Amino acid sequence: MSIRTRLLLLIVFATLIPALVGGMQFLERRDFEIGAAQRDLAAAAQRVARDLRDTVRGTAQLHYGLSRARDLDTQDRAACSAFLADVLKEYPQYTGILTITPQADLFCDSLRTGRDLHLTDRHYFQQALTSENPLAVEPAFGRLTGIAVLQIAYAARRETGEPRFVLLASLNLEKYMQSRSQTLPRQNAVIALVDGTGTVLTWHPDGEKLRGTSIADSPLFRFAREHRGKDVREDIEAGGVSRIWAVSALPEFPDAQLHVLVGVSRKDLLATANRNLSQALATLAVVWLLVFAGAWALVELGIRRQAARIIAAVARFSGGNFGARIGKPYPRGEIGNLMAALDHAFELMQAQRDVIQGLNADLERRVAERTAQLEAANKELESLSYSVSHDLRAPLRHVQGYAEMLGEDAGSTLSPEARHHLDVIAGAGREMGELIDDLLSFLRMNHAEMRETQVDLGALVRNGIRDLETSTPGRNIVWKVSPLPAATGDPAMLKQVFANLLGNAVKYTRPKDPAVIEIGCAGEEDGRLVLFVRDNGVGFDMKYADKLFGVFQRLHRADQFEGTGIGLANVRRIIARHGGRVWAEAAPDQGAAFYFTLKRGSEELRIKS
Repeated sequence: MSIRTRLLLLIVFATLIPALVGGMQFLERRDFEIGAAQRDLAAAAQRVARDLRDTVRGTAQLHYGLSRARDLDTQDRAACSAFLADVLKEYPQYTGILTITPQADLFCDSLRTGRDLHLTDRHYFQQALTSENPLAVEPAFGRLTGIAVLQIAYAARRETGEPRFVLLASLNLEKYMQSRSQTLPRQNAVIALVDGTGTVLTWHPDGEKLRGTSIADSPLFRFAREHRGKDVREDIEAGGVSRIWAVSALPEFPDAQLHVLVGVSRKDLLATANRNLSQALATLAVVWLLVFAGAWALVELGIRRQAARIIAAVARFSGGNFGARIGKPYPRGEIGNLMAALDHAFELMQAQRDVIQGLNADLERRVAERTAQLEAANKELESLSYSVSHDLRAPLRHVQGYAEMLGEDAGSTLSPEARHHLDVIAGAGREMGELIDDLLSFLRMNHAEMRETQVDLGALVRNGIRDLETSTPGRNIVWKVSPLPAATGDPAMLKQVFANLLGNAVKYTRPKDPAVIEIGCAGEEDGRLVLFVRDNGVGFDMKYADKLFGVFQRLHRADQFEGTGIGLANVRRIIARHGGRVWAEAAPDQGAAFYFTLKRGSEELRIKS
């Protein structure tokens, strides 16, 4: 892929990602605007319902004031009606105001019709007289006009509780809701008022055909009655049009069961948000094109062409033309500084070329000398191993042999003190033999071929425990072995690690009953397993911990605990060859814990010298 293509992709990604982020933000803004429009719709329904509730309460206050007017407490029907006619002029929102006797007969009438009506069958009349609440609210349709009204009745009573009369004001719902339709948040929104039976009381605008009809079986009415706190629902068809609807009820007047519905078509609701989104995306596209063009011009002139000069000069220089240079002019900034630095580097490399060539021969000579020194050191180590194995063992065998013969030939004639000296010689010979064996094992560890494979650590531990239990009959040892993962290493070497560590744990817990020895995995360190062997033995002082892993270093007297002081040195050498580390934690008479790290097991089999 050419540098031009790479730069083009870089520019595309560098400019496209912000554009996509901006586009997503615009979409989120559109969703927010849609949500805000729906909330406005719900707020409009709640506002109309709240206004209607306040109007009913205001009517109740009007009733309360009128009930105390002397003009109504009279037997002069004409005078009483004239008084209510004057009141009606001040409150044109009502179609009429009248009083009804306790016997259900119409008495005062603001319209002064003079008609006689018996209103026993009117629900609002019965409710006002019999209910604890003196206010009764009931929607109805005018018998002559067909216009929906809200009958608001109030029972005026004497101090003894006897009813004096019932005041009734008929609120013109058609005019009332028409005026509220002018305040809706959308120009094409509709507003409706529905009673508890599903009858449409009012519908604005253009709802004359729907007035008085029933929508009891429609999804819209079910939503109005069962919205349960969800005030907005989309795509409900009513009146032949699918709209988004908001509903608000008037729970203060349960007998009336009034519901205010405000609806708007989805297209009208989304129109503003979609228009804003289109404008924002168009602006974003123009800005992106301008940024892309500017970035491309900057990259082409300021980077790609200069990079082409650098690449050409480097190609000539690497092809053997050591006189190749980028050459002036160098542009300002970091690229120009890079060009000048490369030209200077070319000059230095040309000057040093003849000097790397002169040093090659010397380097090869030094490598050969170092190789010869290593070979000599290895031969000396082999010689030392041979000497330890043969030259030290021969006189040791003589000493042990003569000590045995002396014990057999003169055993009965030796004094107890001489017999003790002879036993000391024999014991020292055995210890010297063990020391020679451990020393040979330590020396050979550097030359042993390391065969690295997957090792079952659990099996090594179980075999080591079995061998130790055979050699320590009668000891009360509690072994706590956690499940161990597989590791990568040399099985024979790792067997020796566990043999030394477990053997030390058994040895140094000899004074304890029971002796508790725990083997497990403590997690990982830098991707390697951390294994441990912990005991409740005699422990040691941590200020001497640096001596633990040295050859012939011991922290306890030989008469207390036997040993040569090479076992832990061998452990450190083996773990180091596996690329890990080993350390200890202890306290006097509080036991000791030895930790070491190994590579986690894998299926791969490798051989490493």
